[in-house]
Amino acid sequence: MTAFNISEEETRYSIIDPQITKAEWNLTDHTQVGFEIPVQNYDKTKVTGFTDYFLYRTNSEVLAVVEAKRTSRDARVGKQQVLEYVEEIEKQQSFRPYAFMANGDDIFFWDSEETAERHVAGFFSRKNLERLLFLKQNKKLLNFIKIKESIVDRAYQVEAIRRISEAIELKKKRKALLVMATGTGKTRTIMALIDVLLRANAAQKIYTYAPDFMIL
Repeated sequence: MTAFNISEEETRYSIIDPQITKAEWNLTDHTQVGFEIPVQNYDKTKVTGFTDYFLYRTNSEVLAVVEAKRTSRDARVGKQQVLEYVEEIEKQQSFRPYAFMANGDDIFFWDSEETAERHVAGFFSRKNLERLLFLKQNKKLLNFIKIKESIVDRAYQVEAIRRISEAIELKKKRKALLVMATGTGKTRTIMALIDVLLRANAAQKIYTYAPDFMIL
């Protein structure tokens, strides 16, 4: 827990700047990071506000905005303002940027087109943000991906994969629990699900656990 009474400026300088640097952003390179950049309405009539940080792609498009608050405030207190920023920026480039909301203690990552904000351990590197953007722009509908019968060929396995796919695609879930009896093909079902997710560009890193349970 950081000091509770420091100002927003001090929070940025002493805590958030090092956190961004830790994610391999060079704060002195203004082709990577911009500070207090005005966000204009698309028609240029007025400035809607100033972002605390811009994180740029190599082509100068904005990958993410960072909204900073002092440690005594909820990092998400400016969420509506952040949404307005990314919506305006989207009108001036080829995609809507991601958003981080931080207060020195907490960091929230938000893809406002896809899911609710989520608490993360740190800022993402340019490479990781580019990876997320690639997956998003090249993602295929999961239900259009044919499940390989060479991996699973039982109806209940296929049904399980489709149900999880729907939870990911329609309900924007990031986790799923699949309960299957011993000997029903858990490992193959998981392998087939991973195959579907990879071919759909829905994920690149997938964590799975396949334990056997015995009720005594």
